[in-house]
Amino acid sequence: MAGRGKLIAVMGDEDTVTGFLLGGIGELDKHRRPNFLVVEKETSLAEIEETFRGSKGSRGAFPTSLGRPWWSLCAPLTVPFLPVARGFLAREDVGMILISQALAEQIRPAVAAHARALPAVLEIPSKDHPYDPARDSVLRRARGLFAPDELR
Repeated sequence: MAGRGKLIAVMGDEDTVTGFLLGGIGELDKHRRPNFLVVEKETSLAEIEETFRGSKGSRGAFPTSLGRPWWSLCAPLTVPFLPVARGFLAREDVGMILISQALAEQIRPAVAAHARALPAVLEIPSKDHPYDPARDSVLRRARGLFAPDELR
């Protein structure tokens, strides 16, 4: 990726993700995987966590943004094509993950386990759930740098 910037990935409800997509962050990588996930009522926790965390070489749940698999938007291929499912943390082209705080609460162990600098994980408010600084793992870690006793 020499000479190229990193992508911003976003995970959240339809309104939140749509706002960021209208702002221009939507992109597909060379394997035609999107850098966003629209979470709906039917979206399973396993799918959310797989999209967030993933693992190199794993095959699993694929994002179903907009209520259908994202590859259904692609032109039909003559050769069967199943891309390797990799979460945003495992992708080298993602530099920042914006995740709604309500969604981060649902997969808190996966969010808390991420300790690398890149991709940076930032919790954002959504339309239905205002931002709560007490629940933000990044803010808690930052406070721990200045007052280690508060980091629990």
